[in-house]
Amino acid sequence: MSKEVVEGLDLYLKIGMAVSVQGKSQQELAATVVAISPGLLRLELSRPSSKTPFQAGEKVGIKYWDTKAVLFYWDSEVMKISGPESQHVTIAVGGSAVLQRRKSYRVRLPVPFSFTVIDAAETQLIDEKVRDSTIQNISVGGLAFETPLPLKREDKLEMHLSLSSSQKVNVLGWVVRCEPVRGYEDDLFSVAVMFLQLASEEQSQLLKFLAQAEAKE
Repeated sequence: MSKEVVEGLDLYLKIGMAVSVQGKSQQELAATVVAISPGLLRLELSRPSSKTPFQAGEKVGIKYWDTKAVLFYWDSEVMKISGPESQHVTIAVGGSAVLQRRKSYRVRLPVPFSFTVIDAAETQLIDEKVRDSTIQNISVGGLAFETPLPLKREDKLEMHLSLSSSQKVNVLGWVVRCEPVRGYEDDLFSVAVMFLQLASEEQSQLLKFLAQAEAKE
């Protein structure tokens, strides 16, 4: 893994992109980029909350994984919280980002996993458990799978990945895409998930697993 500093917020973030925001609580919150201007970023948090998640002046970090397993990280400061449910956050972002490059591993491998829906637009899905599912492809930044559950963009999942009989990885993620699978109408959905919280030890396990899996392909 290598680190470097790159310039140009608007070169790497675009409107509609999924990012995560982490403040002093250390909890990563899912958000979508809704506006970009020089030095400022406006985000919409994935779910309304009765409790204001950040305070004006609070230092936060913005993270974004691209499709090549590159992690971008910006040190930022909250300028304004707005919206009826404190869902919109305006953030002042420095002109440079810390960029961490990892070898781009994305493998198509039927990895068994289970998941629990912990937040959903369709509230009847909350606490729904799927104990026997299969990953279609996976990278260090996220995964894709198919499910009959009608998940929505920004739903949050708690996932348990069985990389091997002795390797288990637990991770939180949020849905960034959910589309009906052709030929199945509304009975089967193709879902893409971006990881929100992945501990460094489990990230190392996942990277090792991906490297070994790619070598066998």
